Amino acid sequence: MNAQSARSTGDGIFLSRAGRSKAALSPSQRRSSLLTIAGGVIGSTILLWIMVQLGQASNNPKDKVRPAAVPAQTAAMQAVPPVLPADAQEAEFDESSRLLAPPTQGPALDVPREVLGMLDLRKRDLDRREEAVRQNEERLMIVRAELEKVLAKNEALEKRIETVRAKADQPSPKERLAQAQKNQLAKMYEAMPSEDAAVRLERMPDQKAIEILRLVKTKSAAAILAQVKPEHAAKLSVQLLAQKP
Repeated sequence: MNAQSARSTGDGIFLSRAGRSKAALSPSQRRSSLLTIAGGVIGSTILLWIMVQLGQASNNPKDKVRPAAVPAQTAAMQAVPPVLPADAQEAEFDESSRLLAPPTQGPALDVPREVLGMLDLRKRDLDRREEAVRQNEERLMIVRAELEKVLAKNEALEKRIETVRAKADQPSPKERLAQAQKNQLAKMYEAMPSEDAAVRLERMPDQKAIEILRLVKTKSAAAILAQVKPEHAAKLSVQLLAQKP
């Protein structure tokens, strides 16, 4: 821009001087004046071209150096952390504090109170049920112990009853002796003739006659009754059927 303005200024000076002296100069002088003007224009053009080349030459090193300087500036800008707003800095600080803080146990702090209340009620209900179950188990253990005692007493009582029954079933020595005598008498009646046995039965009480008939064999009892009088034999038969053995 400076070279172009200088050239235009020089051309204007030369043209103004040539216009003022055109009327006073001779042809030879006019020719020399034109040559002078032409030389000035050529010189100005050459000077302008040189200045343009110098300007380009001075700009090229800057352009060559600038790409190398840009990465360094970029690296410097990257090395410097960006300045964040206050809210962003606070959020980043909170996040860093949360990550660096030791892990906490238990439920999160943002759990609703309703959920905590429900969990508390559920826990209390489970505790009450557990206590009720424990009390029932204790009562069952007490009842079981008492039942075992009752069963033990009952078992002991049954053993005593069996012992008493066994003793009751065993005849006394007197009873054994009497039974032995009856058995011996029955054998005697079986051995004697039926007519003699019938005569003796008719003379003794009916109860004794029935006892002897029960002790002797069935065949012998039938033979003896056949020899007894019919009325007495019928009476003994009825009593024999009526009385239990």
